[in-house]
Amino acid sequence: MWRTVALVVAASILAGCSRGGTKPSLEATASSVPPQVPNGTIVIGEVTYEFMMTCYAPGAGSVVAVGAGTEPGTARPTRALVQAFFRDPYVAVTVGDNETVYEPSLAEPVELYYQDDAVRGGGIQFVRNLDLSSRQGEAVGVGSVVVRCAEYRSGLPPGYRD
Repeated sequence: MWRTVALVVAASILAGCSRGGTKPSLEATASSVPPQVPNGTIVIGEVTYEFMMTCYAPGAGSVVAVGAGTEPGTARPTRALVQAFFRDPYVAVTVGDNETVYEPSLAEPVELYYQDDAVRGGGIQFVRNLDLSSRQGEAVGVGSVVVRCAEYRSGLPPGYRD
């Protein structure tokens, strides 16, 4: 029932992901049986990434989605992590073998909304080469995220740590 309740996940990452300057691990892996069609879209600037996402329910009102896809135009492998926690919303796209990581700027809050089995967020200021000590990164554009969850696995993804 908690999946049908609207949950506004709004927090400021300005405080260093709310945990003293750490960020979630990007090593979490999706289930071995991904959905058959892309159920996740992350837009970063002018580029739209599609992912086969697996959704996890670690607790009431919280969702973690991880998945894989390919980079448009290059077909390099990509991975995505969407963390819709009340205190620590987070979105990341990794291209290649951690060659490029796109994640939210620490200068702007990230707002993710969870309603009707979907995580959504817009107006996300994405950067690459984020340095947590200086809190700076190279701006790459404004973007959005949509992940539709038809089913949920309990707990957290394998390899996940925050």
